Amino acid sequence: MYPKLMPGPGPVLLYVEDEEITRETVCTLLQRRFPDLLIHTARNGAEGLQLFRELCPDLVMTDIKMPVMNGIEMAKQITELKANVPIVVTTAHSDMAYLIECIEIGISRYLMKPIDSGKLFAAIAGCLATIQLERELQAQQDHIRKLSRAVEQSPSSIVIADPLGFIEYVNPKFTALTGYGEQEVLGRNLRTLQETGDDLWATLLSGSEWQGELEGVKKSGEPYSESTSISPIFDINGGITHLVVVKEDITQRRQNARDIELLNRTLSARAHELEVANRDLEAFSYTVSHDLRTPLTNINGYCQVIIELFGQKLDPQCKEFVDIIFNETITMSELIRTLLEFSRLTRTEMFRSRTDLSELAVEIAAGFRMRHPQRRVEFEIVPGMAAEGDPDLLRLLLDNLLGNAFKYTSLKKEALIQFEVIDRDGESVYLVRDDGAGFDMAKAGKLFTPFQRLHSQREFSGFGIGLATVQRIVQRHGGRVWAEAKPEQGATFYFTLPQQQL
Repeated sequence: MYPKLMPGPGPVLLYVEDEEITRETVCTLLQRRFPDLLIHTARNGAEGLQLFRELCPDLVMTDIKMPVMNGIEMAKQITELKANVPIVVTTAHSDMAYLIECIEIGISRYLMKPIDSGKLFAAIAGCLATIQLERELQAQQDHIRKLSRAVEQSPSSIVIADPLGFIEYVNPKFTALTGYGEQEVLGRNLRTLQETGDDLWATLLSGSEWQGELEGVKKSGEPYSESTSISPIFDINGGITHLVVVKEDITQRRQNARDIELLNRTLSARAHELEVANRDLEAFSYTVSHDLRTPLTNINGYCQVIIELFGQKLDPQCKEFVDIIFNETITMSELIRTLLEFSRLTRTEMFRSRTDLSELAVEIAAGFRMRHPQRRVEFEIVPGMAAEGDPDLLRLLLDNLLGNAFKYTSLKKEALIQFEVIDRDGESVYLVRDDGAGFDMAKAGKLFTPFQRLHSQREFSGFGIGLATVQRIVQRHGGRVWAEAKPEQGATFYFTLPQQQL
């Protein structure tokens, strides 16, 4: 029974022999006995040396006495190229000098001609066995190097200890984490570096793996936490020879968990505060709508009674005062209505549907023309614009934006207001553009803040709540709103309404 090499390319034999009949006979015998053997032949040492350089065969068999270069000289040069290559020498001469020279250059297999097939097969089989062992050894060494690199370069801390817990090895990650040098921990017991309970050691000594979290202290005195797995290593008899400890630093993870827990508690408290604030706001809204509106309605009514009953009897100044009071009550009622409307924006339930924005805009524009027939304003509204959203809120959104444009073009004899949609990077962006008063972009940060005005009340009336209303509606729909403008060159307001699954 001759050895079979492990999976991979078949072994390569270089056979150097100047006698053609001998060369062919030996090749035939070897091919029959070793079918996986790849044989290359040469007629003298020079040819053999050249082939060796080209092929780097696994073993060499050579005659000694050959023309051009003899087998001994070739073998010397081959061993300089590859020191451990097995070489089998064949010769018809039992010359002791040749034998000694063969031994000196490391040739251990020597066959006499005529070659005995049994001895030939035994010699080649021995060489193949050597090659097999070398390949297995190389594979094991490669495997060991791979495992060694994996342990050395592991992102986890790895410690190897004896069964009693005395440390024999730590990888670079361990030293980087703890601050201890390798020589500072070798020979120390795991118990001195981390708190380990009796249950841990009982589990390990029973032959089972232990997993859990441990607390440790770095060389600097700083505490740290680790998720740890400790596994016993067994010998062929089932005895524990070593313990392998694999650890992952979870200090930051634990801190993050504590931070999240604290944040959740804070958010919960904040949510409770907001709930209380909402109840207070609802109570305030009721007060505004009832307790404030009722006196205003009474004042308004009495003013009308005074004008109707005593209007002719009042002197001009007194009548002017009554008119002022009457108009101020109307302004105050409108302000209260606007405030209530604004406060309800974030609390009103939304009912999304496909809404025709163009149709809404046309209706709103018609209303402006009807209420202000003296104004010469052209509305350019792109047809077919639609979006998913709450129809009532979207109407209020457009009413404020178009109303804003209508108001700030009031000082012009002729004005143009446009409503259209454009595409920006695959997103629909709606815009309302006017050619009115515009504003300084340096003040744009105040645009959407309630009660902030960029123009005086004397120039343009209003409460400064319209654009804040626009922003809240857009945000409730998950969109964005912004503006661009130049003084006396008009303004453009942009907004997005992300499409959602209905």
